[in-house]
Amino acid sequence: MNLNHITPGLRVRITAGHWRGRTGSVVAVGTFQGGSERIAVLLDIDEPLLIREMPEHLDPAPEDPLQPGWAEFNI
Repeated sequence: MNLNHITPGLRVRITAGHWRGRTGSVVAVGTFQGGSERIAVLLDIDEPLLIREMPEHLDPAPEDPLQPGWAEFNI
């Protein structure tokens, strides 16, 4: 995905790596210290942690595929 099109709040799907297939919301875009990646995207994937992914490992996701009042969760 083009870095210029990624903004906070955008829903994206991860296409590569350990979290492949998961959908999350963009929290921040930029340079983060402590890792090998220079430019990355910080994502909230509805887990008790935030993950960092490279922009090329992301695709746009549907805004909200579920009807109001329904939520998706893992058991």
